[in-house]
Amino acid sequence: MNNNIQIGELSFEVRRSPRRRTLGLTVDRGGELVIHSPVAETTQELERWARSKLLWVHRKLALKEGLAPRRRGPEFVSGESFGYLGRWYRLAIAVEQEEPLRFDGRRFYLRRDARTGAGDHFRRWYASAGKDWLEKRVGWLARTTGRDPARIELRDLGFRWGSCGQNGVASFNWRLLQLPVRLVDYVIVHELTHLVEPHHGPTFWRALDRSLPDWRDRRDELRMKAQEVYWCRPGMMQ
Repeated sequence: MNNNIQIGELSFEVRRSPRRRTLGLTVDRGGELVIHSPVAETTQELERWARSKLLWVHRKLALKEGLAPRRRGPEFVSGESFGYLGRWYRLAIAVEQEEPLRFDGRRFYLRRDARTGAGDHFRRWYASAGKDWLEKRVGWLARTTGRDPARIELRDLGFRWGSCGQNGVASFNWRLLQLPVRLVDYVIVHELTHLVEPHHGPTFWRALDRSLPDWRDRRDELRMKAQEVYWCRPGMMQ
């Protein structure tokens, strides 16, 4: 039986096998963390063992991130483009305006004296502007999985695009709001499926197949697209 172990922002998929005699840990191509375990090991023992490997895990993830192609950081200059739900909008520097950053549906406007903290202003904007859209999108997609989350959160999840706790709270990374809607939908359906099937076992993947038959294509596209948008980490996992 397979299951997942969550330690902070890291999720470890456990793959048990009767042929296994020792514990092993691998970091897959997309940054997925997999524990290979004998059948008899308990979840508590696996969690304790995984915690002892955290330094090695973070070094491996950092190496993957360092080797992967990455987009330069934003310069926050007029004419620069920023993504929102898969579309790109140009930035204009404003001499005077009430808010440090505003968006009128066609263009971003950043107040000139706010350029120093522009990254934080953009993060707050994505989290604020995207919350209502995300809640509506989750409500619509929940009809395909048959389960609504108890609550929806939009926040920084580090290397994760989304997560779903045992309390039914679905959390999503604010960085998602830069991506095309079809890729955001994949992350949403993935997490909603966890409300029905908590672990990455065969029943989970069958349920995901029913709800989103082309999820594999979307997952692969998501991994590539993360390298093209600001603030997204090449090793981000889903």
